[in-house]
Amino acid sequence: MLTDGSFIEKSENLLITGSTGCGKSYLACAMRRNACLLGYRTLYYSLNRFIEALAAARLDGTYIRWINMIAKTPLLIIDDFGLQPLTYDMRLTLLQILEDRFAKGATIVTS
Repeated sequence: MLTDGSFIEKSENLLITGSTGCGKSYLACAMRRNACLLGYRTLYYSLNRFIEALAAARLDGTYIRWINMIAKTPLLIIDDFGLQPLTYDMRLTLLQILEDRFAKGATIVTS
């Protein structure tokens, strides 16, 4: 059940797809709010902001700490995935994050 947060406890992932304007981001934000009310820590990034945060972490030397923080967060939401092409380094970083989160945290991706 999505409303009781059990998918977070089980570290299950969710992919929300649909046409522009159908409410994917709204649904992901509502699920994030519900998770916060249930006491879970969450992170929300639009893919553009995620790329910016990654670049900033690499520049200021906090990359490993940033990756570890994301890996330990019970619910990660990445919004607007697939709107722009990813560089090779970004794809590797995203793969590393998803591998680190496997069976340890839930991830919601909207596209």
